[in-house]
Amino acid sequence: MKAIAIISLIFGALSIFIPVGGIFLAMLCSVLAMISFRTEPTISGVTFGITILSTAFLSPMLFISEANSSSTVEPGEVYWFYVGFHLVFFGIAILWRLIRGPVPS
Repeated sequence: MKAIAIISLIFGALSIFIPVGGIFLAMLCSVLAMISFRTEPTISGVTFGITILSTAFLSPMLFISEANSSSTVEPGEVYWFYVGFHLVFFGIAILWRLIRGPVPS
């Protein structure tokens, strides 16, 4: 699990610099961080922080998709979908760790 946590951290940091596909790479990193959160909460927590900040503040794709969205989409709906994705997976990871506890060494 440590390898998954490190891989998600590396690719999460790289997702900041990838213009369009970076948001999808950040989503994949959040899934990997959720999987490894029980055994490696520190590295996975840093990964969640990086992906949330990357998606919320540094992703040009969100601004492009908001500008090109049709009139049926409320303002901010696309933004909260992507940011909410990371927040929900972070919440699931925390609950899973609280319920199951840390893995015994």
